[in-house]
Amino acid sequence: MRSLALSALVASLWTLTLVNGQQDLAPRDGSCRKEDRTYSAEVPRAGSYQPWTLIPFGKVGFPAKQYITIVNLTPHRFVLDKGATHSYQMDVFDWDDIPQGRARQNTATYTFKAGKNPVDDNGEAYYSIQGTNKKFMVRATTHIPDSYPRRTVFDLSGMGLGQREYSDPGKESPVTLVITGSDSYGFTASLRHGPGNWMKGIYNVIKDRQVQHLFLPGTHDAGMSRISGNIASLGSSPNTQTQGITIYDQLRAGSRLFDLRVGTVHNATDTSRYGYWILHVNNERADVAIGNSGEALDEVIREVNQFTAENPGELVFFRVRYLIGIRNIPSFGPIYWTTAMVNEFFGKLRGVNNRCGNLDTSTKFNKQKASYFMDQNGGNGCVLFLLDTANLQDGVPHDSIGDGIYRTEMLEVWDNWSNLPDTEKVAKDQTTKWMTVGRSGNFNNDQFLIAQWIISADVLTTTALTIEQMAIQPTNPALYWMGLNNMSPETFPTVVLVDYIGVVVDGRHSWDQLSAEMYTLAIGMNLYMISENCDISQQRSPLLPQGQAFMLGIQSDSKPRQNIPRWNGIIYENGTVVNNPCNGTHPGRVAILKSGTVFLNGTVVFRDRVNPEFRAV
Repeated sequence: MRSLALSALVASLWTLTLVNGQQDLAPRDGSCRKEDRTYSAEVPRAGSYQPWTLIPFGKVGFPAKQYITIVNLTPHRFVLDKGATHSYQMDVFDWDDIPQGRARQNTATYTFKAGKNPVDDNGEAYYSIQGTNKKFMVRATTHIPDSYPRRTVFDLSGMGLGQREYSDPGKESPVTLVITGSDSYGFTASLRHGPGNWMKGIYNVIKDRQVQHLFLPGTHDAGMSRISGNIASLGSSPNTQTQGITIYDQLRAGSRLFDLRVGTVHNATDTSRYGYWILHVNNERADVAIGNSGEALDEVIREVNQFTAENPGELVFFRVRYLIGIRNIPSFGPIYWTTAMVNEFFGKLRGVNNRCGNLDTSTKFNKQKASYFMDQNGGNGCVLFLLDTANLQDGVPHDSIGDGIYRTEMLEVWDNWSNLPDTEKVAKDQTTKWMTVGRSGNFNNDQFLIAQWIISADVLTTTALTIEQMAIQPTNPALYWMGLNNMSPETFPTVVLVDYIGVVVDGRHSWDQLSAEMYTLAIGMNLYMISENCDISQQRSPLLPQGQAFMLGIQSDSKPRQNIPRWNGIIYENGTVVNNPCNGTHPGRVAILKSGTVFLNGTVVFRDRVNPEFRAV
């Protein structure tokens, strides 16, 4: 009887509305119900793109306008506390609530007024997560002297997710915070990367979805993380290198689809001497190809095997192109692969572990469920090679299905390359295209869409500004406000392909200097956004309360696990990690609110006083 009474009490508690007028999210059963949808129809104000004219001036001091983007992939509204949010010597300090499923680009304009000392410039924005006791703060501050004098600090210590200090990478170049999860499920944020096998971590959420109904990060020209210089050409790091980290680290950073361009580089005087390399050239069939080589194919294979050994259960696509030879002194056109060369290439690919041979080819891979691939190799997952064989001649092998080497046609995709030299034009083209793909109802034009969120500029521009700077300053950050606000549970690309995944400051490529925006976006899109599409996801969103067993503290096999364990350390802007900081350590927080400090509710401080939040968690 006591058990029944307790059950009745728990059931009655589930019928209550959450705080502050949020909708009733009480679990009625385990199915997805449209009335449980939390995705907000409220669209935050439009953001701004960094003008390319500012790209070279990232290290130039003051004055400056900085953008801070916050992405909310949770069922909770992020509510700005205007009574606590304040700024000093900021001409503009524009912040607001972040609705569920939305992003907002906030603004901090360091003063243009003469006679002000930029050392004192600072501002703090305070947020609470509606329906929870969780809070987080964002600080805009300075560090003078320094090559990057403006800093942004995300302080999630009130969520048990630590703090991170970022160098602002350039004037009007956004710094981004992505948060996903929920109060019942646990929260995850983009301050650092979690486990490499993020797909396995949400297996129960995505296992029954078609592959084209997943959201996956992808990397453009994935093997070009360095210039190995095997081709005597104009290709250099500024205009040819497209990634800052190896394939191994790209996998750890969340990438699951790789644009891999493999070719042979031949001795110009003895073409029988050659090696297999990752290449990036303007035209692999040209008489004189311009570009260069990156990682060796053997390196890529070792890196993939290292990752899958450490992180079982993932689905990884390699879309392989070129498959042709180029002389190390480009001349006389391409060298087409012979049967022996193709077989040698296949032999190398056989060295990749967790390939998936003899898959069902009667169903295109994009139409298969994710679990079909993730369950392969005893649950260790699947590494799929998909070959674009346009450069292979008739009479040579084009696939080896038994070895898990397939033609690219087995994965039907819409590969949308904008081919435009401007961030805003690329963003508008990509979002316009993915909004034509139907993910609900009759699933009109439902496809595996690859959105190439990349710039295509001429060689003079890329050499002057660099591919890295064009990616990390104007282009990648625009994905998180412009791109995200044009996504919904029914509207999203399958893959977003980027340059320089994880990199946020020019030249800072070590693991602890990377940031996890794309990694966290992928988890959040699958965990939150797509889970609210009941035409795709038949089960109740894992981020909503899961029912009586969970309320009673009983573990359920069907409940997904929180993806990242609690961590409350600090990552400083140079990548230094302090796992156990002293109590009260909050980089950028000011002890004294100076006269002239302005609160967002209109209050002005007329004499210096102690910051009441200085000792707060």
